[in-house]
Amino acid sequence: MKEKAGKEEFPIWLLGDSNPERWEDKLDEPLDSRHPARHNIWTPIIDIIQDRVFRKARKRINISNNTVYIRNAIKHVKDKPKRDELEWGKYVNDSIKVVNDSILKHHPKIILSFGAFAFEFGRRAIDERPERYKHWGAESMGEKFRERIKGFNIKEPNIFPLLHVSIARGKFLESHKYFCNGHGDNYFEHVGNELSKIILNHEHDLNDIWIK
Repeated sequence: MKEKAGKEEFPIWLLGDSNPERWEDKLDEPLDSRHPARHNIWTPIIDIIQDRVFRKARKRINISNNTVYIRNAIKHVKDKPKRDELEWGKYVNDSIKVVNDSILKHHPKIILSFGAFAFEFGRRAIDERPERYKHWGAESMGEKFRERIKGFNIKEPNIFPLLHVSIARGKFLESHKYFCNGHGDNYFEHVGNELSKIILNHEHDLNDIWIK
């Protein structure tokens, strides 16, 4: 399984958690389109974004192969720090440095992180003050998502926390409720609508993302 897919210079990045243990020898890349996780966590969001953007601007984001940059925070789940650990080990910190260097070189505008660990990994990759990733539950990630939508700055990398497999498991209704927290009752619509707004507000600054 490749470590990454797409182009690092593309303005939109997807940051996952780690390779799926049972399938990494059979899949080609992170968030492989044959794996159901991709369609549980990403497809419903990009579908809504594409719909809103097309209705407003008659444009579509180029999400074909080798465009959107996709990688996992780390390769193997066994190397993931415990949820209550603040200090992370050398392997994970080296991985953060790799992503930090890539961010400094390629200047992505929108980094979508899936799950608590990927969000905390991404925060550290843009030099934000570390937290224990147990801090990031559906409700706190929803609050941080809205905070970052409000404070979006096209001149800086913006990392947004999104839900991972919790949105497709037994307590999925609770995940919708906690993340949205009064901002509707459908996580996918809430996230897709808010992201489409910032994309439309900066459609000329994000000129490289469109299908030509």
